[in-house]
Amino acid sequence: MLKWFNARSEAGTLEVRAAAIAPMAAAAIAAVLALAACERRPQDAQAPNVRTSTQVEPELRIDAVPQEEPAVARSQWRAVSEPARAVAGNLRVSLETVRGGPVVFAFANGVTVRAQPIAVLPADARSGVGGQSFAALLGGDPRVDAFLYRVIAEKVTRSASAGGLCGAEPARHLAVSEFVDSGGLWVFKIAAFRSEAPPGRAGEDPLLCGAYAYAAQP
Repeated sequence: MLKWFNARSEAGTLEVRAAAIAPMAAAAIAAVLALAACERRPQDAQAPNVRTSTQVEPELRIDAVPQEEPAVARSQWRAVSEPARAVAGNLRVSLETVRGGPVVFAFANGVTVRAQPIAVLPADARSGVGGQSFAALLGGDPRVDAFLYRVIAEKVTRSASAGGLCGAEPARHLAVSEFVDSGGLWVFKIAAFRSEAPPGRAGEDPLLCGAYAYAAQP
């Protein structure tokens, strides 16, 4: 009799526990279903003030112009301007030893210039010639650099009927730019000066002799 009573008591206890747990289980299942429904909601169902795309800052950078330090990437140049053809001819430019040392400009008409790099300036900097920039003197691009050289020696042979880069006077300084022009060609621009003062120095006229234009040999 006692065993039967204990069994009835245990059964009653289980029924009470089951009755208490059932509402909790139902609530948990309902929460899981609600969460799954939220995850399946499409993006267009979001609130109007929610951004659905990444905001990208506008690109303000100005495209750079490809350029090179003279005598590093290319050496053979074809004269394309009338002064270059008449005075100097085609050009071969090379490093005498290593970068930073003298550069040799060997012109086909019989002029050879050894020059030491002294400065690199933006081509839109003032050259000292009538308020013009280096780009204006060279017929170049203001977005590139102008490499300045001090002439160490200029050799003019008899075949150079027009004389050196400054005619009968020795060239003292050069300004050079090597870059890709608007037509997609590599070009080489040189300006020669006969003043002891380098171009670009405030208050000094560098005494421009002439500008010479070249294009890369095909």
